[in-house]
Amino acid sequence: MDAPIYSAEWKAWQDPEVPEFFNPTQVILDRHANGALAGKTALVVDDVPVTYAGLLEEVSRAANGLRGLALPVDSRILIFATDSRAMIATWFGAVRSGVVPAGISELYKAHQLAYFLRDTAATALFIDEAQFDKLAEAGDDLPDTLRKVIVNGTVADSGFLAARGIEVVAYADMVAGQAATAAPVPRHRNDVAYMFYSGGTTGTAKGITHLAHDFVIVPERHGLWWEYSSDDIVFATSKKYFTHGLWPGLLIPLYWGGTSIVTAQPPRADIVTDIVERHRPTKLITVPTVIKMLLAHFDTMDREPRFASVRGVYSASEKMPPEVFERWHARFGVELMDSIGSSEVTYEWIANRPGDFRRGSLGKPVPGVEIRLVDDDGNDVTTPDTPGECWVRSRTACFFYWRKFDETKNTFQGPWVRTGDQLQFDADGYFWFAGRSNDVFKVKGLWVSPIEIEAAITRDERVLEAAAIGIDGDDGLTKVKAFVVLKAGVTGDDALAADLKERVRGEAGGYKVPETIAFVDELPRTTLQKIDRRALRDREAAAKS
Repeated sequence: MDAPIYSAEWKAWQDPEVPEFFNPTQVILDRHANGALAGKTALVVDDVPVTYAGLLEEVSRAANGLRGLALPVDSRILIFATDSRAMIATWFGAVRSGVVPAGISELYKAHQLAYFLRDTAATALFIDEAQFDKLAEAGDDLPDTLRKVIVNGTVADSGFLAARGIEVVAYADMVAGQAATAAPVPRHRNDVAYMFYSGGTTGTAKGITHLAHDFVIVPERHGLWWEYSSDDIVFATSKKYFTHGLWPGLLIPLYWGGTSIVTAQPPRADIVTDIVERHRPTKLITVPTVIKMLLAHFDTMDREPRFASVRGVYSASEKMPPEVFERWHARFGVELMDSIGSSEVTYEWIANRPGDFRRGSLGKPVPGVEIRLVDDDGNDVTTPDTPGECWVRSRTACFFYWRKFDETKNTFQGPWVRTGDQLQFDADGYFWFAGRSNDVFKVKGLWVSPIEIEAAITRDERVLEAAAIGIDGDDGLTKVKAFVVLKAGVTGDDALAADLKERVRGEAGGYKVPETIAFVDELPRTTLQKIDRRALRDREAAAKS
């Protein structure tokens, strides 16, 4: 490539050797719990601290409880719950006992829960009391593979499950009386150790299988890139079923002996502000939606927010408008470090970092990750400022999509992962987001990415966020439609719509100007909190039918 995309650290990097057999919980928990950090706070879960020694004991009780339920090694347990001590202990307990945890959002509906249970062929389900009624609603859609249900809370009437031969136990009862030590089940470094699920924006959600070696390789890479240490207190606003919550907000800080702040509460701006001010994290891991909400919330406060402890803010998931970087830095003197990653590659593959960043860019490749851009003809992009689909090569890539043969073959091309993200790099080697392959569309025969339209609109100080899609006009031609969420106290009218269209015309080009601007209260989001443009397209299609 005609640009210095790989840093000196990248070129010098060697992934660590991973033992052939080990248990992932040993490198995350045991070495600290049995060492100098035994009494140090590992987690603060909804204001309640737990030490490394205490966490390992709780994980061991959960592991012993799962063994008592006779869950076979390599069977799956579906985690359908919000963040809590019980959920974290069960997730780690599953890994320690050789069971494969697969986390999904508790916001899914009953029929979707049934799909995930069928797809994973899960032997067990961990579920919050608040979600328990969804099992009755799913009814006969529950698969025969499900044998155990572990409830975080009070067990409600479960006769309908008992009639199907499914045992129901409260988490508290499962761990009661269990030993505080549990021998870890040895796992091969290439065994499937845990699973994510995709957000489902491009079709049915896919099970993403990952190997045990991730638990060493990922923390070592990001420990260098984002400077994790035992002094860090880390708060990730994303839930732990999401790679951007699990890895930077839990597994990586624990690997390095830091402290992780966890909450069951939603990432509302007032809640996030309160947690930061009381627990004083050094790293805030979040997404653009939360950052934009925080900035809007700060403007309503009668004092300055106390964020002095935060030395690094790391964002991912979707592109941020340039003015957001500027406003955050002006307020706190701290740069927002944008990045891009995916569950398929375990975590971030391109990222900005302290001392090497460019506002608005995604940064440069993380050590151990190789990047190539591929054009529509299958050729490698080698010149700056030329978009191409990003392909990623990493030892931490997904082993395969669970039970998705065709999707596996299409996404994983030999050692490379096709991401579906359109990127380009500049003359200095920094990568920039150009859009998702499934979100771009043609207007008047020319390709349009919604990203540049949205960026132009959100530069207006009255706008909180925006989403642009292509729709079929009455003349059969594709038109641009933009959906705009305004800041509190701002009213959408024809004059404002005209201002926003003119801004797009001046910054992005005349053929990209929205035919229509709709002012809305909120934008639809996936379970991973990304703007769901597919849902907007589906709404428009349904309205026309």
